Amino acid sequence: MTTKPIYSKEWISLQEADHEFVVIKHNFRKTIDFLEQILSILNYDKELPYEDGLFQQQIALNLIRDEYFSDLELEILIPIIINIAVDGHISNIPLAREVLFNNAFNSNDIVRKKMTSMFDNFLKSEDDFIYMRLIELLIFLNYNDLRKILIDKCKNSTDENIVNLYTSFIQDYDWL
Repeated sequence: MTTKPIYSKEWISLQEADHEFVVIKHNFRKTIDFLEQILSILNYDKELPYEDGLFQQQIALNLIRDEYFSDLELEILIPIIINIAVDGHISNIPLAREVLFNNAFNSNDIVRKKMTSMFDNFLKSEDDFIYMRLIELLIFLNYNDLRKILIDKCKNSTDENIVNLYTSFIQDYDWL
C-alpha cells in the first residue's frame, strides 16, 4: 500500500508560482521587443534608484542565463554582459559570468571574439579592481592566452596594487 505524500500549502503554492513563472517567462520571450527590453534593463537607467536598477539587472540576468540566443542577439548582448562581469556591481558579477559561460561554447565563439576585442580597453584602464575581475573571468572561461597577457601586464606594472594582483594570482592559482 502506497500512501500519497502530503505537501504543505506553502510547497503547493511554490509549485504553482514556479509554473506561472515559466509561462510568463515564455510569453515574455515571445514579445516582439524582448531583446530591446533586456538591453534596456541590463543597461539600467541611472535615473532609477540605484538598488532598483541593480535588482532589475539581476532579474534580467537570471532570465537570460539559460536562454538560447541567435548569433545576432549574442553579438548585441555579450559586450554588455562582459562589462557587467568585469566592471559591474559585485552582486551581479556571478550571474553575468554564468550567462557568459553558458554561451561561451556556441558554434561561432562569439563570447571569445567579443572578449578579445574588448580586452585591450580593459588593460588600458590600469585599474586593479577591473584587473582582478578580469582575471577571475578569464579563469572562469578558461581563456589562458588572454590570462597570460594580463598576468604579464600585472607583473610588469609600476602600480604596487597591480603588482600585488600578480603576486596574489601566482600564490592562489599556482599558474605561470
